[in-house]
Amino acid sequence: MKKYSLILLLSFIFLSACSNGSANTGPRMLGNTDAKVLIEEFSDPQCPACAVISPAVEQLVRENPDLVRLEYYHFPLSYHEYSFIAAEAAECAGDQGKFFEYLGTLFKNQHSLSEDFFDNVANSLDLDRTKFDTCLDNHDHKAKILSHMAEGKRRGLPGTPTLYVNGQIIRWSGAETFKAYLESL
Repeated sequence: MKKYSLILLLSFIFLSACSNGSANTGPRMLGNTDAKVLIEEFSDPQCPACAVISPAVEQLVRENPDLVRLEYYHFPLSYHEYSFIAAEAAECAGDQGKFFEYLGTLFKNQHSLSEDFFDNVANSLDLDRTKFDTCLDNHDHKAKILSHMAEGKRRGLPGTPTLYVNGQIIRWSGAETFKAYLESL
């Protein structure tokens, strides 16, 4: 019996050490959980098209939370120098309830992305800097972002941004057309 207890204890320690502190690998959500329309967005904070579409989708969800729910997935592209750390920073801000605010600031200021900029955004949103810095330094959300990327690859994403509406990939054709489409569902 002691042998199995030791194995169980060592397994727990090993798995805990590998988790990087990130127990929740699911997407950030916005809108009501019982909304009839689910938008799954795969996006990159440094993608120029994402900077146009993501804020429009967020606004649509905020204006219609009973109709639409958003699940935001990270899909940082390897050729964008700051996209992965930007995703991590947004998640660390999300731990303090400021995910979408932080992400929106990243999208508005893509040309300014740098490690100093991430600190400035944290300050401007009045985040607890000790918590934010520790989260970022420890890469607490690395596993989450990697799991989002794996999900995107599993789905065969064509690029970013990619939107799924109720499980079906759709093409963005402007905010008004998109809203009309969602209301027709």
